[in-house]
This record gives sequence, C-alpha cells and structure tokens, in this order.
Amino acid sequence: MRTPAAAEDGTAASGTATPPEAHPSFRMPLFPRFAPARRRPGLHVLEQRCAANLTALLRDAYDSQEELEAFLEHRTSLWNLLTYADARADRIELVCAWIDVLFSIDDVFAQLSPSRIRQLGIHELPTVLDGRPPAVDTAFTRAFRQLRDQTRSLAPKRVWQRYARTLHEFLQACHAERDLVRDLAALDLATYEKYRSSSIGECCFPLLEFGLGIDLSDRLETLPELRRLNMLVARHWIGVNDVFSYRKELYSGDTMNEIQLALAANGGDLQAAVDRIAATVHRAEAEFDRLATELRAGAAGKDSDLCVYLTALEAMIAGNLEWSYLTPRYNGRGHTWNGLRDATVILTPDRTLYLPHERVPAPATERPARAWPAFAKTVAEPGREPRR
Repeated sequence: MRTPAAAEDGTAASGTATPPEAHPSFRMPLFPRFAPARRRPGLHVLEQRCAANLTALLRDAYDSQEELEAFLEHRTSLWNLLTYADARADRIELVCAWIDVLFSIDDVFAQLSPSRIRQLGIHELPTVLDGRPPAVDTAFTRAFRQLRDQTRSLAPKRVWQRYARTLHEFLQACHAERDLVRDLAALDLATYEKYRSSSIGECCFPLLEFGLGIDLSDRLETLPELRRLNMLVARHWIGVNDVFSYRKELYSGDTMNEIQLALAANGGDLQAAVDRIAATVHRAEAEFDRLATELRAGAAGKDSDLCVYLTALEAMIAGNLEWSYLTPRYNGRGHTWNGLRDATVILTPDRTLYLPHERVPAPATERPARAWPAFAKTVAEPGREPRR
C-alpha cells in the first residue's frame, strides 16, 4: 500500500502535516557539467512516440495497465533523448527502445521474485542475443529478438559484437547485484563499482556509436584514453544516480547504492556521504575534461568521428544530470521539478522535496542530527512484495 502523496510543503494528501525535519535531508551538491542538456527539436512528441513503442514491446510483461503506466511515468524515454542528444534522427527511436527495455529489466531484478523473473524469460535473453531460439516466448524475449534483428541489420559488425558483449555483461551484473544485496558484508566500494559500471554504463557506449553512425573499434584498441573516457562517464552516472535515487532506494529497501556504503563507513553522516560521492563526481569530470582536451589537441583530434563522439559523451553527462532532477523514477510519482539546483532536498516516502535553504526547518532538538542509517533500517518497505 502506498502512503499518501506529499505536497511540496511536506503536507500529506490527507491534510496531515508531516514535519520536514522528520525525514532525511541533505544539501544537494552543485554538480558540474559542460553545458546545459541539449533538447532536440520536437522532443516532446518524440518522447511520446518512444513511450508508445515501449508499450507495444512490453505491454505483456506487466500484470496490469496500472503497473505499466507507473513505469512509463518514470520517463525513461526522456533519459534516452537527453543523453543520446546527438544520435541520428533515423536511429534515436531504436536507441530509445533498447534502453527503455533495459530500464524495465533493471526493475524486474530489483522488485520481482525469482520465479517471476524466470516466468518472464529473463534467463533466456543471452540465448536471444546469440541468435538462438529461446526456450520460452515472452514479452522480453520477443523484444530482444526484434531489437537485435533491427540493430544487426544497421550496425557495423564490430559495433554490434561489442554491444552484444556488454549486454551479456549487463545481464550478468543484474544477477550478481541481486545476490550482493543479500550479503551486505561482502559489498565494498570496489565490488560495487565493478558491477554498477556493467549494469549502468558499459552497454551505452557502443550503442552511442550506433546512434551516431560511427565505428570507433580501431580507436578503442589503440587509444586507452578513449576507453578511460567511457569509464569516467559511467562513474559520473553512478555518483549522480546514487545521490538522486537514494530516496527511492531508501524506502524500497534497495541497498545497492553508494550512499549506503558511505554511511556504513562514516558512522551515519548523510551529508558527509553525499559530499563524498559529489567529490568523486567532480574528480571524474575533471579527469574527463583533461583527457578529452588532450585528445582533441593531439593527432587523434584530426579524426572527425572521434571528435563527434567526444562531444556526444559530454552531452551524455549533461543529459543524465538533467533527467535526474526531472524524473519521477527517483523523485516520486507526480513529481514536477521546481527548477532549484542549489537546494536542500527532503526525502519523504512519496516525494523528493527541493527547498531553498532558507525555508528548511532546523532539525528537532530532541532528534539526533545524524540518525538516518537507523531510519533506513526501520522504515517500512512499500511495494516490495514480489509479484507471483
């Protein structure tokens, strides 16, 4: 059962005021970016079309129309359109379809029982990627087969091979993460980064080449700096996503978040945990900027495809950050961002509240200022009952 939706002032839908200081809060870091996210012409119409394509692909994967609509409200297609801002007009919808399906698979692993995951045919997706017939016919196996066939017919052979390999790694990482959350003692930062880079980032880069209509296979073999740039974008995404998604994961009981690791290491100081992650994001972007500048200034800078790719990577950083402020996936159903970046965020069960600092009430004097880890362990877990 969902709790009543909270308004921007912390008032529940029932009219009962919930003091903002009763919930975890922190000052949102001012994350760096190269430029504002780029929005292609007709973005709103294209987002609607991509959402309609997703509905056609995965309608049968959801138990009800309400569940499907709840997923569509996350606006995953907007993430694709903002992060793949430079993708060709004739390929962007296929790019959107792939990433939308992967978002849905990520939710399957986070929310559903093993029996339901098997019923949906997730274990057969590697078989589909390899071009073999799956043992079961489901919405996900049909979607993978359709997207595979469309992409293989258009992509250079080596781009497809790299993309398929990273999709295999994505599926393996999703399985591994599910096991890791059952044994938090085994989860350290290095292990976390290893699996999150596969489940969040790696498959997005060959897909970017596909979307741009280029093939950087030779460059990736000879330029370690280019491989490092991909890793830095993924690391930037991990940090940003973990800060913005912490509310969602806190109340759902999902412990696969870097903030949880930081809290365990620092004795429960939420602001310090957020600031540590923000510092990692700043370092990743600074290194990205340095390496990209060096590549552009050197011999590789004469390669027009490489320069297009570097600009597209910058758009990926900006697009992911922009979407993180906007999406109800992280900020709660019905969320409309008020435009505040330099804000204190309050993490209510139903909504992330973005408030000017001067409007934020001081914590109650009888409440320990840094009690959030205990809160996270005792909070109810709405919506985690597996579907059968």
